[in-house]
Amino acid sequence: MTMKFRYSRNLLAGGLVMALFMPAVSTAAEKTVSAASTKDVMRNVASYTQWNTPFTVVVNGKKLETKGEMINTRMLVPVREVFEAAGAVVTWDSSEQAWQAEGKGMTARQKLGEKKAIVNGVAYELDQEAVLENGNAFVSARLVEAALGLELRWDSAERVLSASAKPAASGFRVWSDAFREYGTIPVQYAHEGVVGGQNISLPVGWEGVPEGTKSFAVVMYDVHPIADNFVHWSVLNIPVTDNGLSEGAAGHLKNGAVELNGYYGMEPPRYSGDHLYRIAVYALDTDKLEAPAQAPTFFEELEPLLRKHSLGYAETDGFFRQ
Repeated sequence: MTMKFRYSRNLLAGGLVMALFMPAVSTAAEKTVSAASTKDVMRNVASYTQWNTPFTVVVNGKKLETKGEMINTRMLVPVREVFEAAGAVVTWDSSEQAWQAEGKGMTARQKLGEKKAIVNGVAYELDQEAVLENGNAFVSARLVEAALGLELRWDSAERVLSASAKPAASGFRVWSDAFREYGTIPVQYAHEGVVGGQNISLPVGWEGVPEGTKSFAVVMYDVHPIADNFVHWSVLNIPVTDNGLSEGAAGHLKNGAVELNGYYGMEPPRYSGDHLYRIAVYALDTDKLEAPAQAPTFFEELEPLLRKHSLGYAETDGFFRQ
């Protein structure tokens, strides 16, 4: 399996190089990265080989001994250490060449060399097969969310992938009728640069908001290392009387809501694997936030303002790849 792992890395690298230099391929970052930004998504894409190196994994505050691996920007994590750090029990089925995990209300299973994983009876087609490296089984980081329900965050400066419990306010829940949690987002919500994309803004709903909420903010961003938390949509000053944004609402907002970043549907580079798109809804203690002079390019540019006035937040995550 180790030889297959290395060969797969080199083979897919060639595919990504071709994709990066095809004129039809573009990303949101190409068109909207601000000059003031300290990060450069297109440089990330152009120098993608820098991502095919190990990275640190932290689960619920615990730094794991085994580093994560990247295969052409596909993030793989050591399944036993990650799941056990989250309180699950991991076993190995030698006859089936498969790993399996059980935890509180959770079961997961995947065979080596296969992309399909079964989580609580639901099949997920992942962007990378499970592989064996130096005696450790590595699996797609997508399973950390799908199976364990942990929030993934990427720190590009430190090259750390952290997974922790979602700190949503009690009872506060967010969803999209367009996809199931941790599922694949349908292509019509992608940018028009993607085959089949129509750039229709995603529907978002919420309930159980914290007491004292005066308005809401909605942010959609891409957590993938190449995108580096690139903002695809942000809306401020949504009235407290609203309980969601309808499909296609972008560009047609009412009642004082402000679209800080216009909707730019998913458009990840081809062959870069699953991109995690997070839709976060913040319940705020003010009915009006003063919009920054410049629209944020990356989530960390907007997050401090939201946290300053946040009574709690909730989120829903979906995946998309070309």
